[in-house]
Amino acid sequence: MLDNIKYYTLRFSQLISTYQSLSILLAVIFGIIALDFIVGELPESWVAWAYETIDKQIAGKRASEVAIDFAPEAWLSLLGLVLGTLIVVISVASQSTPKLIDLYTRDRTSLYYIWYIVVCSVHNMYLQLFSKIEMKVFETTMLLNTYILLPIALMLAVPYVLYILRYTKTSNVIAKISKDNLRRIIQLQDRARFKLLDERKEVAFYQFELFEALNQLDNLLEYVSFKEPKGDIINKISLSIQTYITVKPKILQYAPDFFKISQKIGTDVSFKTMTEQFQEMERTQTFYEQKGFRLLGNTYQQLMEDDDFDLASLCAYELSECGRVAVEWNDQNLIEVVLVRFNTLLRFGIKHGLKNKEARNLYNAIFHYSSFISYIVRSKNEKLIRQSCMYLNIYVNEIYRHSREEPAFVFLVDAFTWEFKRTLIELNKNNLDIVLQKDILGSFLRIDNLSDSYEELPLEGRKYRSGLRGLQIALALYYLRENQGSLAESIIIDILSDHEYMDKEVLKESVFATCENLRRSGSKFWEDTDRGNYNLYFSEDKEQIDVFKGLFVNMLDSFALLARKKKPGSPD
Repeated sequence: MLDNIKYYTLRFSQLISTYQSLSILLAVIFGIIALDFIVGELPESWVAWAYETIDKQIAGKRASEVAIDFAPEAWLSLLGLVLGTLIVVISVASQSTPKLIDLYTRDRTSLYYIWYIVVCSVHNMYLQLFSKIEMKVFETTMLLNTYILLPIALMLAVPYVLYILRYTKTSNVIAKISKDNLRRIIQLQDRARFKLLDERKEVAFYQFELFEALNQLDNLLEYVSFKEPKGDIINKISLSIQTYITVKPKILQYAPDFFKISQKIGTDVSFKTMTEQFQEMERTQTFYEQKGFRLLGNTYQQLMEDDDFDLASLCAYELSECGRVAVEWNDQNLIEVVLVRFNTLLRFGIKHGLKNKEARNLYNAIFHYSSFISYIVRSKNEKLIRQSCMYLNIYVNEIYRHSREEPAFVFLVDAFTWEFKRTLIELNKNNLDIVLQKDILGSFLRIDNLSDSYEELPLEGRKYRSGLRGLQIALALYYLRENQGSLAESIIIDILSDHEYMDKEVLKESVFATCENLRRSGSKFWEDTDRGNYNLYFSEDKEQIDVFKGLFVNMLDSFALLARKKKPGSPD
């Protein structure tokens, strides 16, 4: 019974919302009529006293006549002043803030005040027809219109104009759109609303409303030029997606048809190129997230072209936050979508970096990608961990390949490697299966194993990369501190295998020099970056350096002995 009452209440409120302006007009008319009735019931002695008091101030004229004489001009002047101010302010502001007129025409405060002035003006016009009739009902109505309603309208005029001026401020428009959208999303988990979502027409309406809010924010992003509102819009798009993720399980439970893409949003400008993916989005229930991610991706690409590094980084951060919420709610389909979107951001960054010889965007993006992978690791989902680390390994190796021709990418190899190292440490901290750790460590150690197709012996003449090896040795120091000797040995074996053609003493000196660099390195770098001044080549496990050096020497001797036995004609 209660659900039925809520259902019909929602139906009624939806009808009111559809015809909002007409509903408010009728409410104001009934309000004025009700006030007329209430004032008409006042004792005659009160009304007489009020008019006698006014008569003393106006040289013997009847107060009702004076009220009728000046009130029409006052009402019409006020109406013209308010409407004129609104037309000028809204027209000018809408040039830099699109959708402002649409928002204003649906603003309840504005509609109530404008209709209040209009109805009171019409109310006064009818009173003029009966100004000569000396009846209590007309005298009390004139008293109400002239000495109560008019002063109220005049006193509210300035606050209302100030309200409209604040309303046109970009930050307030953004907040208004976001607030309405979040309210709309949260309402989707109302059980009474699930009955509405059984109807395809209602589903199409709600889907359109959700998309329209994102489109409004995206349009604002194109118009605003200051960084603060741009950052606010990016955050609001992300917040909408995160909120939607939290209510999605209830929608999926009670209204699964909501995730079927309606024709109304199928023609959305962001979806026209994704027609082939509609069935996949319906299967994974990710149409709304895909819409938001598409907007973030387009924004990221545009901000890179405009050299807005910090805002581009914010797009990657907000995508990571959406991924964090998806992990918390165990939405595996969405997690895979976020992974694909991060891969797309890296692809944008690689293309932009190669074209402009700029590594900064990739440097920022991989940090947020690694943070998202850390959330996956903490969920201990082995399938997604392997999948995300596979993607990370692909892009690390691609960056390494580009670094052989593009000097700007050389540092990125170490930055990507450091993030991969951070993922491996996270795996160990969460006590994941040792087989999984070894498999991913194997991918990590193959970063510098790329060779050119014409090389017959790719290992011969290979140079020792102190930066990359320093990060690998730092990881080995961590494993030694955590008593993971087998993982540390895997790193040493990789170093020895990759440099088997290198003179052993030279290799030993190179490794020891790298260890000493780690020993001397502090936690802070002497220059600042977008991610602070943390030193990538710093290790918190310096006390394990001597242990590592001893282990390396022992394994170097064993490896050298094994290599001699493999040579033709060597004694067994």
